[in-house]
Amino acid sequence: MQSHSHSSKIISLFVFAGLLASVAPAMAQEPAANPAEAPGASAQDAPEEIDPNDPLFWAKTRDIFTVQKRPFQKEGRFAVSVYGGIIPNNIFEQYYPVGVRVNYYILENIGLELAGSYAFKSDTGLSDTIRTLDNDVPAPLIGDRQVSHSNFGVVWSPFYGKTSFYNSALSYFDMYLFGGAGLVVAQTQPDYGDAISTEAKPEGVLGAGVAFYLGDHVTIRGDFRQFIFQKVTGGVANPSEASLGLGWFF
Repeated sequence: MQSHSHSSKIISLFVFAGLLASVAPAMAQEPAANPAEAPGASAQDAPEEIDPNDPLFWAKTRDIFTVQKRPFQKEGRFAVSVYGGIIPNNIFEQYYPVGVRVNYYILENIGLELAGSYAFKSDTGLSDTIRTLDNDVPAPLIGDRQVSHSNFGVVWSPFYGKTSFYNSALSYFDMYLFGGAGLVVAQTQPDYGDAISTEAKPEGVLGAGVAFYLGDHVTIRGDFRQFIFQKVTGGVANPSEASLGLGWFF
């Protein structure tokens, strides 16, 4: 009796194994359920397919905003800008330069710049105030009255970025450095009683700035320039110029 019972158990195990073998392939071939086809699901619940060639592929995939290659390109283009500014270093006279800058960009981040300006001067009134207090005080010796600056140099733009206004208006900008040399034309007076003469002398120029690009042609620039030249009274003059300009790319 025990042998017969043991044989029945073995036969039952074989039958159960056969049933599993027949059911497993059917389960493996059954397609996975589509979440969009689940009860109550809609087409909006299905994940959006993103084209790998889309320029914003990584931004959409990671759900973050990234700085993409800007559509505004400078390489191989000329630009002309007009500007006005102020040179506030001299406490007795203030200068208001008005000028033009011409740029040509060899590469996207490296360009050449030729600039020239004429400086209008304005008396601050400090000299008259001092002489009112003491008539024996002579008029200040200015030494070099700046008339114009012209210089040539290299513009290097190591940084660029973009800004947006309420996610609707998008503009691009550059931050750049400038280095060059040129000439300053000045009315010079070496000492009290000496005749005033006009002299052109070499100067070095260092600077920095930021440019905002509107569309494919218009740019708004803010610039700082540090001029360095020899003073007629001895020593070195280092007037600083801050300016704002409007430019056009060709």
